[in-house]
Amino acid sequence: MRWMLILLLLTALPGAYGQDISGEQSSADDEQATLDRFRHGLTRTVNATARWIDSFFTDEVDPAAYNTATGSLRITPEWSEYDGFKIDSSFRAKVVFPHAERKFSAFIGRGDFDDIITETQQSRPSVIHRGNTNEEWMVGLGFDPHIENKQHRVSFGAGFRGGLKLDPYLQARYRYEAILSSQSEFATQSVAFWRDSDGFGISQTLEIETALSDVWYSKSWVKGTFAERSDGLRWQASQKMYYLYHIDRAIGGEIWWYGETAHDVPLQDYGLRVLHRNRFLREWLFLESWIGLHWPREKLSEQREPRWLVGIELELLFGS
Repeated sequence: MRWMLILLLLTALPGAYGQDISGEQSSADDEQATLDRFRHGLTRTVNATARWIDSFFTDEVDPAAYNTATGSLRITPEWSEYDGFKIDSSFRAKVVFPHAERKFSAFIGRGDFDDIITETQQSRPSVIHRGNTNEEWMVGLGFDPHIENKQHRVSFGAGFRGGLKLDPYLQARYRYEAILSSQSEFATQSVAFWRDSDGFGISQTLEIETALSDVWYSKSWVKGTFAERSDGLRWQASQKMYYLYHIDRAIGGEIWWYGETAHDVPLQDYGLRVLHRNRFLREWLFLESWIGLHWPREKLSEQREPRWLVGIELELLFGS
């Protein structure tokens, strides 16, 4: 999947610039049409899979009812003086089963386990990389009881992680959202989980989003995760500030920190970066680029020094 996403990125980027060159318009249109077909095919495949699974539980299947797929693809090439060049990627797809009163769903994903079960892969800064975790495939089923109060959301899930390793897990999630003022929103999320490889654990996330004006936007984010067989508390935090200079484009700055309380070096990295985010070719395609400095230290024998980092991220949203 990673190399498929790399090819998507390499074919999409030239099209953005080819539109301004005489004689290149048809080529750019073909490349953008390829993006549309890719996204449509991905959505159709996920919906068809849900229809096939649901057919085991009902004799009547209405194809029109299976248009509930949502998800995202992300690819993030990055270079750092400390880690060198690496490519991170993530995938998440979710479908809702109509014959279960839309309370049951299924998903498949690839990425970091903590991000997927807490659904924080969108809010976690792209530059946060923990050396003791790996990207892995996960499949599972979810149950959402549809609590009437929109401020409160409760959901449950179970599945397997680690591909053929079949490492099972269970989870329960509670999310609360509140409007603090006409410009500010607050959200907190608690996730209790069990997984065969780590035992019982809990994760807590806090988010505050504030519109400082029509063009200035702030977001504060912090997450802590503790597991029975982990070494202390894994924690991450960031503070972002965006300036919206166009309806589809923004520049911003970010400060971030992360570490583990029982690690030899509790504060493993912190840094700052300047970033630019914009819609790219389509309303459902986003491109983010950044340059910054960070101060990593993973071993006591290391000296903490400033290191440059540069990266881009392409995010494709699909589904309804």
